[in-house]
Amino acid sequence: MTDSVIPPFTPVKCFARTDDLVLILAEEGQNFCGWVPRTALLGGAQGDAGPITPLNRGRACPSLDPMSVSAYCAQKEQLGSFEALCEELRQPDGSFADNPIETKFLTWNANADDPADRAAVARYSAPDTGARLDSDLSIFSVFKVWDVAASPDGEDLFVLIGPDQKTVEGWVLETAGTVWFSRLTTFFKKGATAPILTEAPGTAAAEPLAVVPPNLDAMLSGGEDFDKYPVLVDNRAPEATLGTRQEPHLEIAFIGARCGENQLCSDTGGDRVVDKISLLDSVDVLFVMVATASMADYFPMVAKEVADIALARASTTNRFGAVMYGDFLSTGAMDHGGPMQIKTAVPLTEIYGGDEFDPLQTADLFIADPVGGKPEAAFAALYQAITSADWRPDGVRIVVHIADHGDRGPAPDVLVDLMSAQNVLYVPIAVLGEFIAGVNSDLVTQTRDLLNRTRIDGVPMGIDTQLTYDPARGGQSDDEARLRIRQSLRGATELQDVISTQIASILLSGEESTVAETNRYPPGYAQLVAAARKIYGIDLDDVQGSAEARTLAAKGYVAVPPDGTSNDWDYFAAISPNDVKLLSEQFDILCKSMHDTGAEGLLSNALREVIEILTGDVLSRDNALYFAYFDNRDDIPLVNRTILGDGVFELGQDLGSLSKTTRTRVEAYRREACRTRKLLKLIDSNLRVERPFEIGPDGRPGDLVWDQVEQDYDDLASRKYIWPRIGIGNVQTIYLPLSYMPRPYDEVRSQ
Repeated sequence: MTDSVIPPFTPVKCFARTDDLVLILAEEGQNFCGWVPRTALLGGAQGDAGPITPLNRGRACPSLDPMSVSAYCAQKEQLGSFEALCEELRQPDGSFADNPIETKFLTWNANADDPADRAAVARYSAPDTGARLDSDLSIFSVFKVWDVAASPDGEDLFVLIGPDQKTVEGWVLETAGTVWFSRLTTFFKKGATAPILTEAPGTAAAEPLAVVPPNLDAMLSGGEDFDKYPVLVDNRAPEATLGTRQEPHLEIAFIGARCGENQLCSDTGGDRVVDKISLLDSVDVLFVMVATASMADYFPMVAKEVADIALARASTTNRFGAVMYGDFLSTGAMDHGGPMQIKTAVPLTEIYGGDEFDPLQTADLFIADPVGGKPEAAFAALYQAITSADWRPDGVRIVVHIADHGDRGPAPDVLVDLMSAQNVLYVPIAVLGEFIAGVNSDLVTQTRDLLNRTRIDGVPMGIDTQLTYDPARGGQSDDEARLRIRQSLRGATELQDVISTQIASILLSGEESTVAETNRYPPGYAQLVAAARKIYGIDLDDVQGSAEARTLAAKGYVAVPPDGTSNDWDYFAAISPNDVKLLSEQFDILCKSMHDTGAEGLLSNALREVIEILTGDVLSRDNALYFAYFDNRDDIPLVNRTILGDGVFELGQDLGSLSKTTRTRVEAYRREACRTRKLLKLIDSNLRVERPFEIGPDGRPGDLVWDQVEQDYDDLASRKYIWPRIGIGNVQTIYLPLSYMPRPYDEVRSQ
């Protein structure tokens, strides 16, 4: 046994296993490698390595799956803890009915007495309050639940949570949030009068918690969306309130702010810090690289690391490009704009497939040396690369300079002025290349001098030159160069995340967190973060007065009729921008093909997508799990207001009918699928209509008109509207109105 201890929740790869031990290699942080107890790995106590496929035969890592609602309820009961949500699944024999929906956990601060504790949720490495980790989690984030456990003394209950199928964040106190089974949210409808209540409507303790915001009309007619209230429990069905005085209702997570002593309001007010942080979402990273023969080994490194980091971030808001350079073409023109060996191998581009940087690996190098000598035209190359790049006007601009040899002199003032004026952040990486001690040393000295002269409010605009070799011995491993390239890319693309964490720390404790010097980011990264904040006007001193600092949450109750129709409440699904595209694709197919042979299969695919959107769960491509969700669809709040509601089986039968009357009904519903497709396209284009139908429930014309020739809807009065809500941590949420989804077949058929 060694003295090494791997930090909690470190991703690892597994290579071999015995009955009790697993051979692992850490994927992040230090290069931990060795045997660990199987029970030290999450999921290891179950002794299951997951289903065997041709790609994972002999896999040593145990599998870890999110808990289903049924499993969560059973484990909670085993721990002696009551959960009101689970009582809906209770069967006459005392067991819980099977419910495959994955349990979600919404972090919030409803039980925090101290205002300093209302902005984040403490994270623990084990289900024990003595095992608190350094960083916390943002409030109003939705996570999957992996496990439930009691503290050693049995006084506290913890849940193990993570944002997706592959990530575990840590243990949090169960009281730090609430369980959530779906993505449904709600908010006041135009003309609403009903309040949010402290207890279920109909009970003696039901008092107003929050009333309709006085600025509701302005909120609903504004140019951007706002946060909605997550629906925690759907208690509209008669059996849900049987034997009680409760009236049909929804239990919600009220999100608002303190407006005064013992008073809550429904909108937070104030400036949002995240509106400034969102400017950091678009990052342009331009590699400027010496392209002489001795540098050939570094080009494949850059290509692979860019592909890996871009695909891992799964974001098309970042762009990457590469410029190759050599030396001047003649001794008579050797200033910053002189003719030289330089070319753009990859223009600034989004990374979609991961092969966009392949041209960098096959580009011709500059073998000939027109003017002789070992120094290169480094600073002329930087000047010309920056001036010719297709930068976005408001994006973050970062130049990663990879070179071995220095220039013939210090950087000219014109380059310093250019980088300052264009807010270019500079990340120089000195690699071994063709090692000539003096010329290699010149690069380090000259790039540090450039950075020292390029400042904003006294802060250097970049990172000190990263040395990847031993200057005394001239030795370097490829791993060291690759690590620096990877760290620089992480630092560039995660600027927004890091600054978000700093702001969350201020909201939590009133103190700014420091940027830890770890292997994740390059040495001196805090300096780059500070410069980025200066460029984008993010003053941490202003955070305490922001809207986020005043935000809090509480459980609330709203009266809703059993059929879900309400004059006071509209309903929404909290989804990602990518979910909008996936839904649009499914309803595009239905719109075009509902009369075709095989339309029943197309409908089934669309239903699967709708279930995934409403629950937030990823259904496997095999049908067993999909069927289980479909059979339990009534557990999804307000599912009866969508295509999954009454008449879905009849629709499936009608798709295969040859009856003229039936085909007319199917055609009417095909247009309903086309309506949804049109509205989703408007969302994707940041457009909105006020009346999203042909004829509204009030009998008056809507804002959509059917074009028989084009077989599509035209919108008559769309306006610009910012749908995505960007929160701390760069989480983007679109609140999709449930009214945009196809209505139940029975409802459309009866019109």
